[in-house]
Amino acid sequence: MKMKLDWHWSKLSTVWLLMILFIPLVQNLHINPDWVSFIEQGQTVFLLFCFLFTLLSTLCTGLNGKERAFWLWASLWWLVLLGRDQNWGRQVFSGYSHAVYHGIAAVLILGLILMLLWSRLRAGIKYYYHQSFPVWNFLLAAAGFLLADAVERGRWISHFILYNPAYDDMLEELYECPFMFALFTVSVMLQWRTINQMKKTLK
Repeated sequence: MKMKLDWHWSKLSTVWLLMILFIPLVQNLHINPDWVSFIEQGQTVFLLFCFLFTLLSTLCTGLNGKERAFWLWASLWWLVLLGRDQNWGRQVFSGYSHAVYHGIAAVLILGLILMLLWSRLRAGIKYYYHQSFPVWNFLLAAAGFLLADAVERGRWISHFILYNPAYDDMLEELYECPFMFALFTVSVMLQWRTINQMKKTLK
C-alpha cells in the first residue's frame, strides 16, 4: 500500500512560502546583525514549546498503543532538535569538557535509534506511513532547512540569496524559522487528526 499524499495548499503554506521569499530582503532593512541573538533565543523557546506540546498532547489526550509510541518518539525528535539548537548544552551550561556535550548528543540520538527496537513504535511508523501526509508544508520545511544549511556552509545557492556577508548568521537563523514552523504544522496536523479520530471512535 502506497503512502497517501495530501497536496492541499493551505493558508499556512502561503505564510511559510512568503516567509522564505521575504528573508533575503532583510539585508535591505539595515537591521543590526547582532540582533540574531534574539532570533536564536526565540527558536530555543519555540523548540522547547514544540517538545512540551507534543509530549503533553500525547500523554494527556488518551493516545495509546502504536499511536502513543509514535508521538513519544516524535517528542524525542523535538528534544534532539532543541539539543542541536543549544549545541548540545554548550550555550546553557558552558565550561564543561567536550565529553559532557558529546555525551548529551550521544544519549539523545541513541535514544531515537534504540526506540526503533520497540515493536509498538515500528507499528506506529507503519501506521502513519499509510496516513494522509501534508506534502506542501513538509516541502516548505525542507526548503527552509536546506536554505539555512546552504547559507551556513556557503553552498552555491547561497550566492543568490546572500549579498551582504554581515547578515550570513541572521539569514541562516531566519531560514530555520520556516523550517521549524512548517514542521510543527505537519506534526500538529497529523497528531490532532489521530486524536479526533480516536474521540469519534469512543463516541
